[in-house]
Amino acid sequence: MGGERRLGRTGTRRLERPGPQERWLWLAFSLAAWLALALAVQPARAFTPFAVEGGASEHRRITDAALACRWADPTACWSAGGLDRLEVALKRPDITAVTLTDAAHCDSGDLAPDGTLPRGRDPAALETCRDWIRENLNLALAAAEGLVDARGAPVQDMQDCAWRVLRPRTALCDVDFHLGRALHAAQDFYSHTNWVDQPVKPGDVTIHNPQGLGGSGPIDWLAAEGDEPPPPGLMSGCFVFFPEALFCHGRTRHADLSKDSRSGPETPPVGATPRGAVEGNFPRAIDAATGETARIWTGFHARLVTTYGEARGRAMSCRVRGLPPSMCGSGPSVAPSSTSGAL
Repeated sequence: MGGERRLGRTGTRRLERPGPQERWLWLAFSLAAWLALALAVQPARAFTPFAVEGGASEHRRITDAALACRWADPTACWSAGGLDRLEVALKRPDITAVTLTDAAHCDSGDLAPDGTLPRGRDPAALETCRDWIRENLNLALAAAEGLVDARGAPVQDMQDCAWRVLRPRTALCDVDFHLGRALHAAQDFYSHTNWVDQPVKPGDVTIHNPQGLGGSGPIDWLAAEGDEPPPPGLMSGCFVFFPEALFCHGRTRHADLSKDSRSGPETPPVGATPRGAVEGNFPRAIDAATGETARIWTGFHARLVTTYGEARGRAMSCRVRGLPPSMCGSGPSVAPSSTSGAL
């Protein structure tokens, strides 16, 4: 996976060793500065994690559409409380140290108009993003072992996972953390690549208006278990830092492809970015990300059962989704509530 980029270095001038009070002040200042930077970067970095006009954040809208309790399959039903927890985990990649990590957002997998690799582009950028998703799902699977005991009874470690940095993590917090990272990257994939974009007329293709692949729904390549390269022509935009014109000179930029935000509360939604505003590209990205979210959770639930056994795996799945044990029976006869808010 791509390493996390540092934003700067301290100078070489010798300084006196600060006392405890000064160290805490510098720590508080550093955290505040990083948070301010992250908040400034995120609106152009990914589906916004904060509330937008007409309702919740895009990540929450996508996740609700995929996982809220309105489906016949009980394994696809999350409680409102479970979705609230997952939303916190989904926000983290936009306001923490991985804000500038390409793999966490499927960025910098760009091509030149003729399909060649521009100078400075990592040819494995998109594979690295897929690896990031896979690795975080594997870590979430491993962490799930601590959710229930050998009989499938929940382990009572119900600590609030929201923004805990100084207290010990629990199994549930770890599952949320890694599942949120995986889903964030997977959802961003459809905003940041040209997979769902409608084709561009050949004469209109430029480095800042690359060809769209016209894909519909989740891409098979993300679900594949092998190491095959991405489909021909698949790309995402370059992002290093602002201004993109300086750091991504001569390359397709993140802003050229992103479909991160909507223009208002209209239904169906209309994209606010140049690429998202044309040919229905924004709602196509939302639909594909919703399908991908459902696919990832269905696969993760199945892996819990395969890895830990039927009874324990279902109990773990129930715990992650924030459901009462009565909704985690052994067969599909268990009926979910018609709305997530009823749980």
